[in-house]
Amino acid sequence: MGNKMNIFLKNNSINKKKLPDDDSENVQSRRDLTGIYKKILTSVCLILAAFQLYAAGSGLVDDSVVMSVHLGFVIFIVFMLFPATKNSSRVKPTKLDLILGILGFCSAMYPAVFAKKIQLQMGIPTQADLIVGAVAILAVLEVSRRALGNALPIVALAFIAFGYFGNYVPGVFKNAGFSLKQIIKLIFLTDEGIFGTALNTSATYVILFIFFGAIMSEIGMSKFLNNLALSVAGRSIGGPAKVSVISSGLMGTISGSTSGNVATTGVMTIPLMKSVGYDPEYAGAVECVSSAGGQIMPPIMGAAAFLMAQFIGVEYGDIVISAIMPALLYYFGVWISVGLRAEKEGLRTLSKDELPDLKDTIKNYGHMAIPLIALIYFLAIKKYSPIFSGWLGILIAVIISFFRKSSRLNILRFIHAMENGVKSALSVATACACAGIVIGMISLTGFGLVFSMNIFKLSMGVLIVALLLSMFASIVLGMGLPTTACYIVTSLTLAPALINMGVETLSAHFFVFYFSIISTITPPVALSAYVAAGLANSDPFKTGIKAFRLAIGGFILPFMFIYKPELLVHGFEGTKIFYSCVIALIGMYTVSVANEGYFKGKLSKVERVVLAACVFGLLIFNWKGDIVGLPVIFAIFLKQYYRHRKFKKENV
Repeated sequence: MGNKMNIFLKNNSINKKKLPDDDSENVQSRRDLTGIYKKILTSVCLILAAFQLYAAGSGLVDDSVVMSVHLGFVIFIVFMLFPATKNSSRVKPTKLDLILGILGFCSAMYPAVFAKKIQLQMGIPTQADLIVGAVAILAVLEVSRRALGNALPIVALAFIAFGYFGNYVPGVFKNAGFSLKQIIKLIFLTDEGIFGTALNTSATYVILFIFFGAIMSEIGMSKFLNNLALSVAGRSIGGPAKVSVISSGLMGTISGSTSGNVATTGVMTIPLMKSVGYDPEYAGAVECVSSAGGQIMPPIMGAAAFLMAQFIGVEYGDIVISAIMPALLYYFGVWISVGLRAEKEGLRTLSKDELPDLKDTIKNYGHMAIPLIALIYFLAIKKYSPIFSGWLGILIAVIISFFRKSSRLNILRFIHAMENGVKSALSVATACACAGIVIGMISLTGFGLVFSMNIFKLSMGVLIVALLLSMFASIVLGMGLPTTACYIVTSLTLAPALINMGVETLSAHFFVFYFSIISTITPPVALSAYVAAGLANSDPFKTGIKAFRLAIGGFILPFMFIYKPELLVHGFEGTKIFYSCVIALIGMYTVSVANEGYFKGKLSKVERVVLAACVFGLLIFNWKGDIVGLPVIFAIFLKQYYRHRKFKKENV
């Protein structure tokens, strides 16, 4: 790496401890524990990591026990690590925090310890069951507030109130109204509440992939991906921005977190983009949008993708295969946009001295790609379960680390990786547990069915109207909820409405899944934009606005899943898949051109509007739209090409 690159990294380094590990995590900083409390935290994290690895590797522990242990430790750690208020101590937990943590741990363990007793009661809870259940529910709400912010606990409380006062609710959403006893029983003692599908996914699948990502990061995977991206795309027009696209996309294969991705790759890519002429807001926006794609990039894709497999009832490997083309289309759109912006503004390219050598990169770090390739092979080709695949991936990553001295994973580094992995899993686990409350209340009150029917009524049976309503609902929900919780709610309310209107099940779930992710870069909230703005020294709101505009292709892509389900490469003919992919590539390219207003020269407003309309035609009207839209698109491109050629001749 050249001297200038080292200067960039040195001048723009940040304290990563202040950055959230996940999009959903509260921006309120964690405690920086010291002394005995730091040792206790490390020990607790290692105990949980050891248990999770043993449970996954042996297959001898029942899922109900795994969920209880998982949630119990998470609750205790959150009470230790996250302060209750801004005025709470930042270096040690209070006595109340420790008491609440122990109570929360015990209440989470209760269903596993007394499983036989609860089973023999034939569904009739005792007074002790109800008291412990109330404590567990309150503990989940509180740790969610501390780790995620107020939005998700408020939504959960609103659904509890909706169930309790349901007989007073006017209109179509009125329900019978349920007692606290019925509500606590469902949420705490059945598999439709806290200890349901969402928490099971976090405790069995997601935690292993988080450990995998933590180990890969510890042995230097991010450096390998950054250097690889720089050596491949660094010297092209808009090279630094394209490096951001590549490195963030590759980092997403092991991360699955937008903000974590920004923090990891943005330290290098944002200063590089600024150095060649991109303004700070745009540099932050590029990193923000590129990192958002990490949650749609196989094989990890974040917790919501694992939940999708559970909800739909398919193998996770099938989700991975279906996600490949959409992810490539997303990054293709961003790649074209940043390249067009660089051409339009005449930005310089990086010199050879500023870039790492490709051969040296592969020689020194190439072995790190082996665990990732193996993981994809296990999931997509061998069709192993996510649990077994994740466990094997971790084992291979540890073995591969010993191939080079620089990546060797000694005991201290392994402990550090496991502790970071547990900390990174906190936001996912708390989101899944709290979302379990919402799932339980939706099931108890029948809210999902009623909501789904009303989406159909509001849209008057017109699919495009239903899709637009679902899009806005997903984005609004996602502004306040973490991605995982947003997907859970929308998959239970919006996806069924689309399926009832004839949309393929996989397409409907991918539709709400994508908008749950895109909401993380949609102003005014857009947490990842704040992280990127901190690295770019830019205005967070302006960075968010530019990210929103840059990601416009991502807002169109979910509609393609509906009208061109072949893009999900699932159950369709090869010829049809190929044709749809080609049309989608043309569509994403055209969207980028219309958005930037540039192709070999500046486009007029009329030309931009016409191109946008053509994309709409390609999207909605299938082959009929293709017949009309494609010739118009090519005509405008040819016109711009000859106009540019003429301009060059006249100015030679």
